[in-house]
Amino acid sequence: DQSSPSRAYLTSFFRKGLTEVDAVDYSHAIRWQNTARARRFFSEDVSQAVAQAGAANGLYPPDFSRWGPLQQAQYLEITTFLTPYLLSSQGDRMAMAHSVEGRFPFLDHRVMEFCNNLPPHLKLRGLNEKYLLKKASQSWLPANIGRRPKHPYRAPIYQSFFPFAGQNAAKKRENAFEYVYELLSPQLIAAVGLFKPAAVGQLVRKIEQGLSLGETDDMALAGILSSQLVYDQFVSNFKIPAPLTINEKVKVCRNYQESSN
Repeated sequence: DQSSPSRAYLTSFFRKGLTEVDAVDYSHAIRWQNTARARRFFSEDVSQAVAQAGAANGLYPPDFSRWGPLQQAQYLEITTFLTPYLLSSQGDRMAMAHSVEGRFPFLDHRVMEFCNNLPPHLKLRGLNEKYLLKKASQSWLPANIGRRPKHPYRAPIYQSFFPFAGQNAAKKRENAFEYVYELLSPQLIAAVGLFKPAAVGQLVRKIEQGLSLGETDDMALAGILSSQLVYDQFVSNFKIPAPLTINEKVKVCRNYQESSN
């Protein structure tokens, strides 16, 4: 249906900068423009620091403009998303915190070297991603898996912290997570100084009223809560634990030996 609201939204979304194919950030401009809305939550000090850091650090290597479009897109995805976010925040940090060392076969240096030398049409066939991988695995996978369209991962962020959003205020407050309201309170937001109390308050009211939340606001909520928690635990209320006594050290060593055996 050409007149459906969803189709009209998608058309307007992907039409932005559609003909600016010579732009070096062509592949990522839409994502960056839309997620930039989250900056409205930053305090003035944080906004200035982000602007200065962005101006000081060059994002593109010297010969970037001579690369092909797919190579440019891959470089931006690796340096701005894969390395600092997926592998760091969602990979190594969570795994190492629980003494788990991740192994990622597709990031093996020999696999990467092989893939980097492939021609673009074997990496991406039109909008058919992972084309060569699908061809290589088609004899092992059922057709309904090998041919199914790609679906993004979506976590129910705001529903996890506001499970009674949209219901009556009494029940909502009674069953809410008090630490969430405390961390997002105007007083604590102002005390930490990373975000604007008014902007965060408006987001909380929007959630409480049961209004639809876009992906950008959902991600902003996770970032705000995480930042407030980190500040609370490692800055304002950070306590250095007392050193272990000799007996405690011996007990730890014995427990380690027993678990190893």
